[in-house]
Amino acid sequence: MLASINYGVTGQATETMPMTLPIFPLNTVLFPGVRMPLRIFEERYLRMLADRTPNDPAFAISLIVSGREAGDTPAFREVGTTARLVSIDALSANRVDIVVVGDRRIRFSSADWTRGYAVAETEDMPDGPVDPTGTAGLAIDAHQAYAAYVRGIARLVEMRFSVPVISLDTAAASYELASRLPLHTWEQQAVLENVHPLARMHEVQALLDRELALLFKGGVAGVPIFSPGDRFTLN
Repeated sequence: MLASINYGVTGQATETMPMTLPIFPLNTVLFPGVRMPLRIFEERYLRMLADRTPNDPAFAISLIVSGREAGDTPAFREVGTTARLVSIDALSANRVDIVVVGDRRIRFSSADWTRGYAVAETEDMPDGPVDPTGTAGLAIDAHQAYAAYVRGIARLVEMRFSVPVISLDTAAASYELASRLPLHTWEQQAVLENVHPLARMHEVQALLDRELALLFKGGVAGVPIFSPGDRFTLN
């Protein structure tokens, strides 16, 4: 497998070598820069966690295509996100709560399940280069639209919510918004796989506009499908 090309903040290409990682298939999408709580209880994934706790990244998360999270060897997408372990809380010998944060988008092919959990050779799948001049305006517009969405939800449920601050970096903002909107997981996966930051931001803006229309014209809010939001994701 060839080394992948990663574009740094200067736009200069740097070479990154393939890495072998465990793949944690879940019914959710992890985005770079976004935190996710997980509850680990299956013996095979407790063993994976014990094997990988000292490593950074600990593993990669990929969206399940078919099969179940627990007690199965599900098929999953070939594009996922590496996960850095940021906290761990051993509740018992067979239940551990962890929090991970997405790091890098990666691509992988066939997985080896001989250890009981999937292991695959991965390579980075970086964004293409983008000229940052003028792109902050896209993130500002999206933040304003998202603020209107949050205020609309607050009125709908008669509660008060604070509006999270969204990054002014277009690439990061697209991931942050996609993780917060009530999207189907296939829509989140499409956002993850889009390697063009400006196109990805426009894609997310269109999804946000749809949710705003549902909210203000129909008086309803979308419901996440197969996506746990801030709830624990079971394995």
